[in-house]
Amino acid sequence: MDQPSARLRVFLLDDDPVMLRVLYTYLQTDSRLIVVGTETDSIRALHYMRNNPVDLLISDIVMEGFDGISLIRTIDPRPAVILVTAYGERAMDAFSAEADDCIPKPVDYVRLAEAINRVIKKVNQYGVSGSDFIFVKDVKEGFDAKIIFSEVGLVKSDKNYVCFHLSDKRKIRARTTLRELLSILPCNIFIQAHRSYVVNIHKVMKFSRAMKQFYLLDDDTPLPIGAEYLDDFVNAYYPSEKSSI
Repeated sequence: MDQPSARLRVFLLDDDPVMLRVLYTYLQTDSRLIVVGTETDSIRALHYMRNNPVDLLISDIVMEGFDGISLIRTIDPRPAVILVTAYGERAMDAFSAEADDCIPKPVDYVRLAEAINRVIKKVNQYGVSGSDFIFVKDVKEGFDAKIIFSEVGLVKSDKNYVCFHLSDKRKIRARTTLRELLSILPCNIFIQAHRSYVVNIHKVMKFSRAMKQFYLLDDDTPLPIGAEYLDDFVNAYYPSEKSSI
């Protein structure tokens, strides 16, 4: 696993070379960042990010061929993402793809700085993208608890708190929302099964589509699946094919 970098590793993607140079020059003024690469071609950018650690991608949306939305849905593990676009109607696409922010062109650099600040705050709180763990403040004990993804079975929401249910039966409560947490957790491991909880799909041992229920490993309690989450759950449970039981 890559060790966290002292500076946030940023990759820039835009099919306009002039825009790339302007962004690169601007980011050089921020000592918290290091630009590890720039690219005008989204396929080459994807190849780079699959083989090199990147903490933050700043990308145009509308490009020839593989656009920015398709790109971020393909990257796994995915870095933090700030999208920029001259097409305001694409902003909803950006947020539906769970980008951290979407900024209109011409770029307002105050707005960009604010977006970068939020990403840095998120990384400092939860850890670097691509890690197999995050740190959260255990509100009961007062310690920074290391949450290893493979040890989490379920994460339940409780208003402005979440509770991590771990494989050793421990429960760790942290002050955050399920919505915020979903932007951090790796989507190839965790999936929302209900409006009040997220599940580690690798811990699901039994599932019935007809009853809209599943069971976790070493737990005899059936858990319901919300109707709006059922199709995504099926696709995650059967990664190579769609099935029903």
